[in-house]
Amino acid sequence: MDKIKLRTISIDSACTIFWEPGCDPKVPWIPVEKVLREINNFLNSLGYNVKEYSSYWSLYQSLWEDLWKRGPQRELWHRYVLAKYLYKIGVKADHKLLDRVYELFIELRAKWFTMPSNHRWVLKQLKGKGYKIILTTGTGAHDLVLKILELNDATHLFDFVFSTQLVGIPKNDPRFYMELLDLLDIDSDMIIHIGDSIRYDIDPASKAGLPTIYYGWRSQCRATDPQPCIKDLSELIYLL
Repeated sequence: MDKIKLRTISIDSACTIFWEPGCDPKVPWIPVEKVLREINNFLNSLGYNVKEYSSYWSLYQSLWEDLWKRGPQRELWHRYVLAKYLYKIGVKADHKLLDRVYELFIELRAKWFTMPSNHRWVLKQLKGKGYKIILTTGTGAHDLVLKILELNDATHLFDFVFSTQLVGIPKNDPRFYMELLDLLDIDSDMIIHIGDSIRYDIDPASKAGLPTIYYGWRSQCRATDPQPCIKDLSELIYLL
């Protein structure tokens, strides 16, 4: 990478900058399951008779995957998946109730995300070096990312939030990163992308021409992992 030209950093959100229990591959279902059960309690309080399922996360996940398989290859929206979810659990929602449930989903889901103190320190150091920092995130709700930033008092640490729901392209598609270059009106050698997923961060960003840094906290940077690979985000201070 050319450090002289490099002035912009694109960094992934969930499991890179922010941590939530769903990052743990052993229990990825816990946060969403609890959020959905809280939503169900809210619906019950309104007088709706919510249908029983052994796992509401599995139901939600199956709706998401089914929509992805049957529909065009586009970024899905949590609001629409929630609409399908409501009908599946026996709640014939109108648009007003859907909006209330969507807002509750965003509020409850965002509370699970936290920014480790050392990650905040890294961002401040990089900002101090003059880098523009773009939060790039794969989510079906741009509102969710903004709420996470608000709850973590982290909005000021980023120059822009570039989400899949904002642009309408999945994060594993190189066009997502090409759109980022087009939006910022910069060449690919003027930005670097950092993320913890080979499928959603490293491979598509590389195909779009961006240099990358793999955050290999899961594998602890094996010899077969993409390079450069870091085990701790503090290593960015010395790499950039």
